[in-house]
Amino acid sequence: MQKAVYPVFTSNKSGKKLAFYPVKKNANTSSKLFFASHLGIEDNFFFLEDEMPRFKQTKKMHDSFKNKSNLINLYQGKYAFQKISVDYKSCIVREPLERFVSAYKNRVLFHKDKDFNNHSVSEVIAKLENGNIENKHFLPQSFFLGKDLSYFDIVGSLSNIKSFEDKVNDFFGQKKIFPKLQTGGKEEHLSLSSENKKRIIKIYSDDFHLVDKYL
Repeated sequence: MQKAVYPVFTSNKSGKKLAFYPVKKNANTSSKLFFASHLGIEDNFFFLEDEMPRFKQTKKMHDSFKNKSNLINLYQGKYAFQKISVDYKSCIVREPLERFVSAYKNRVLFHKDKDFNNHSVSEVIAKLENGNIENKHFLPQSFFLGKDLSYFDIVGSLSNIKSFEDKVNDFFGQKKIFPKLQTGGKEEHLSLSSENKKRIIKIYSDDFHLVDKYL
């Protein structure tokens, strides 16, 4: 198993350390900017990853990208769950059906990942049922967070992100706003049929049990 590298932040208020366990499609871009704002480095980054290719084709970088790093690289949500020794551990969870829809719209409709070749929702579900998808955006939350969220001291939910915001602000001893960023293209409505909902619920049954009390 690849050794996990989690972002760990130190509180100027207490000197204690807080680790964050990122999960694909669980507000990763927003959380990065939130933590960066606590570190006072938010202006060091750009976060529209899809803007870069067109600027790379020109001879000069657009002013808004000069001397800045891509926020996507601040930390990566790609590691299988591993325990670490730190004062506090934190994470953000999401309702599994909502997370699937977000992953489908982002990776299939917007990014047009080659893994999917414009697959329909039913085709993506079939791949998941057959274990044929390794794309981490569709992996269960338990892959990233383990089987028992009592391991974490702070568990935020996208349905109530204010609670996460307040607890992290208290850790740092300063008040910052958790931003709401949508970086996967324009918002699109996507409805799931009742049959597809049942299939997704079965695929992510462990996740539903894992996150239910936190939603």
